[in-house]
Amino acid sequence: MKTIALLVSKVLNPFLTALITILLVVNVQQIETSQKMLWILLGIVLGVLPAAIIYFQYRSGKIASLWSPSAKERQTAFLVWVILAAIFSASSLWFAAPRSILALGLVLLVLGLINLVLTTSFKISIHSEMVTLLALVAILSVSVELIFLIVLIPLVGWARIYLKHHSLSEVAYGCLLSIIVVYFVFSYFGLATF
Repeated sequence: MKTIALLVSKVLNPFLTALITILLVVNVQQIETSQKMLWILLGIVLGVLPAAIIYFQYRSGKIASLWSPSAKERQTAFLVWVILAAIFSASSLWFAAPRSILALGLVLLVLGLINLVLTTSFKISIHSEMVTLLALVAILSVSVELIFLIVLIPLVGWARIYLKHHSLSEVAYGCLLSIIVVYFVFSYFGLATF
């Protein structure tokens, strides 16, 4: 069971699930290929830099665990996440990106801000938060036929709890936070159909 939990946790990591979410949203847009490439490249930067910070902090011994840093050890990565999500959102607004790209940027910005604020006192499951984001945004942006992705949410939650990286409440708060933020932001742009 531990091998399965490790595999789920490593494959469905926050970087990869956030990147897949961005790719899904950008791919379904009826825009030119050059514009799609711009949003994909910005999305890759948004995902890679916070993950790279965690990796380099781990390699330099500043954090104890690559796959489950403590709440306070995540502060720098969350700050970079917020800055990059703000740049992504501002670029989306400035270049008049499709509403779903702007909405996703704002969702990532709000989640990043909440995570940054909570990191001083509470360790939320970013794995659960991002896999919930992936499932919801895929359903809303691509097709309701992707509802089967919902099964990934409890799978990732189980893996994080089984590996003792998070408690049930930390996993639940990660999922709930994504649901609330996606609902409100996507509703604001008229994109929420639930």
